[in-house]
Amino acid sequence: MLDFSQIKIGKIVMFNGKPCVVTKADLRVQPRLAAVKNVILKDLITGMNYPKNFSASESIEEGNMVKAKADFLYQNGDELSFMITETYETVELPASLLGDKVGYLKEGLEVIVNYFNDQAISIELPIKVSLLITNTTDAARGNTVSNVMKEATTETGMIIKVPQFINIGDKVIVNTDTDEYTERDTSK
Repeated sequence: MLDFSQIKIGKIVMFNGKPCVVTKADLRVQPRLAAVKNVILKDLITGMNYPKNFSASESIEEGNMVKAKADFLYQNGDELSFMITETYETVELPASLLGDKVGYLKEGLEVIVNYFNDQAISIELPIKVSLLITNTTDAARGNTVSNVMKEATTETGMIIKVPQFINIGDKVIVNTDTDEYTERDTSK
């Protein structure tokens, strides 16, 4: 069972006896009221979307999935190709399963492919991904306020906010859950 805090984008749950993926999860907190999570569940068999609101005391059954490590190979139109690490089998999945998170995929990135009834149905990204900065906007001169951020384009075409000191050619680590800059990548 997944409790309230574990219901996140990309999680596989059982809803009305069918496997569904969480495609949207917005937390709503109001003063003196219990927190509510507005969720959109996409049926992995029919493709139907179901809106659902969870209160802080609710939980939902996690889908019984088989997980396999895989490496991202390439994108061909709307299809993403992955190679299962253990068997070297190639699996193709629609890019729509990741939505706007497809911008984190780069060749060789290790992900988890989820199977339900021997069919590949979803992808789990690592929490942190290292990306090369290929373009940035100009820094605001004279701005001495802390935490000033600027837009930067990554090697995959994704646009993120980074601190002023990040330049073209730097590698940064981005949190795939929050889509936020975490730190500069100092590894080689």
